[in-house]
Amino acid sequence: MTPRKDHADESEFRARTPVRLGILTNPSAHRNHRLPLTHGRLECHLQSASDAVVTADSSQLDGALHTLLVERAVTVLAINGGDGTIHGAVNAIVRLLGADVAAGRARFPTLLFLNGGTYNIASRAFRTKADPVWTVRRFQQRFSGAMLSDLPTRRLGLLQVDRPGVAPMLGMVFGSQVIRNVLELCDRLGSGYVGLARLLGTGVLGSAVQSRFYRENLWRLRPDSDTVLVDGRRQRDVLGVVASTIDMKLVRGLVWALTMPPGATGFHAKVVRAKTPSEVVHLLPHLLWEIPHHSIVACPEARRLEISGDFTVDGELYSHRGPLTIVAASQSFRALSGDEF
Repeated sequence: MTPRKDHADESEFRARTPVRLGILTNPSAHRNHRLPLTHGRLECHLQSASDAVVTADSSQLDGALHTLLVERAVTVLAINGGDGTIHGAVNAIVRLLGADVAAGRARFPTLLFLNGGTYNIASRAFRTKADPVWTVRRFQQRFSGAMLSDLPTRRLGLLQVDRPGVAPMLGMVFGSQVIRNVLELCDRLGSGYVGLARLLGTGVLGSAVQSRFYRENLWRLRPDSDTVLVDGRRQRDVLGVVASTIDMKLVRGLVWALTMPPGATGFHAKVVRAKTPSEVVHLLPHLLWEIPHHSIVACPEARRLEISGDFTVDGELYSHRGPLTIVAASQSFRALSGDEF
């Protein structure tokens, strides 16, 4: 491939590169685990069954992506899993192709998010939230034989999470220690939206009556550190922080917690200020439906976030005691927008 010099070179590449769809399936993702025949049904809509790979665990991602992107020359990669699967795949793709893409010798594949996981925030953000088999069938009917330039895509910006002594991590949605604690509890109460509903109901009711559940889990709403910098500006009395490069829609769009501004190249950070758990309960409507409140600081075009402690990225939980720096990553992808198919 000729090195990419500018936007015109990229447009030319997309205009002369045919669509070849490949599928990466995580069988452990929530929906795929419940419907184990999905992958086989997806294979039926590909040029070759070899363009579909199942990964038993994350250790197989690198090999699976080498098969699809290098050996099979797939140009559109459908990720059949949840946000954690996308998280793992994006990092593995950058490990595999990042140096060549930076040097202009290769391009990242266009991504198609399938609705195979638990929360499926990414597929909702890019409106490919229908049944995975239906999505792939419609895509092939519309774009089989097409060029990449014919695809309706949007830019997928990424966060880069830096930790001392550890390789950078890429992702779409970052949550600070309190967010991690709440997600962990949500998982214990039941998978996906069942657990979320139980958590919200039990938490709100428990705060009113000071239930045993509420008292036993108060510690989850007390972060270890309140030192937070957003683009160099110190934030006070911080309970938790969320940063995202995509819209955060949950429960079939009934919850709309964060929206990315059109054309933004940074990330949207929300800082929640609260001193007691009861304040968090009162803030829930504002957090779930993006209602302005003086205790929620919105930074819709942030470039740098500095914080410390445990965290979550794309729903994956990480333990960490030291400082964290979150910046807008230099890498980005094109992802299919499901509005048109």
